[in-house]
Amino acid sequence: MEENKNKSKSLMASKKLVISSFVVAISLVLIGVSLTYAYFTLMYRGQKTVGENSAAKLNISSTLENATAINEIQMNLISADEVEQKAKKVEFSVTNNGTSNIDAKYTVKLVDYSLTKNLSSEYFKWKLVVNGDEAGAITGNFFDESIAPEGTTSTEKISKTEKKLISDEEALPLTIGKTDDLVFYIWLENNPSANQLYLTNGSFSGRLSLEASPKEN
Repeated sequence: MEENKNKSKSLMASKKLVISSFVVAISLVLIGVSLTYAYFTLMYRGQKTVGENSAAKLNISSTLENATAINEIQMNLISADEVEQKAKKVEFSVTNNGTSNIDAKYTVKLVDYSLTKNLSSEYFKWKLVVNGDEAGAITGNFFDESIAPEGTTSTEKISKTEKKLISDEEALPLTIGKTDDLVFYIWLENNPSANQLYLTNGSFSGRLSLEASPKEN
């Protein structure tokens, strides 16, 4: 019995995923305010058995580590049709390398981020485009009633744990050898019929976290 337990422990140890991580830096700015650096991280999680006697290897890489910082550039109010040309953006890719022996799935979220209360607004927006699919872009904004009501002028800073851009339920598949190209946009959207002065003098910072795990068959 003891011998069987030892064999079982040894087998479980051999099935642990090979993991690694890295951090890159980028900064964003809003109207009249330079933001602090926002750090982007890549993390792996989970375990997966490929066969009774083989180790599961998930080798994910991303060009986020080489992303160019957006620094000391004013973010002006822009219209919806100007986002691709004028919004602040981060372009990166994620690859399930050929050295993997298992398909992956991944999610994206903002973690450890903070913003001033005046930026709790439907006009402070983000968009994540995968492989150029604008029609299927994942979009959202930073309005959060628990932070502040729309239109507040307060510049008190609020810290939040995370904001999911792609949820666990909507995790994107990444087969062995496949590369996804992503673009993350963040901007203030102009509404000519609204008074948007409350959006000035705000600040925002955070980390964009990409998490990859084995894909269930």
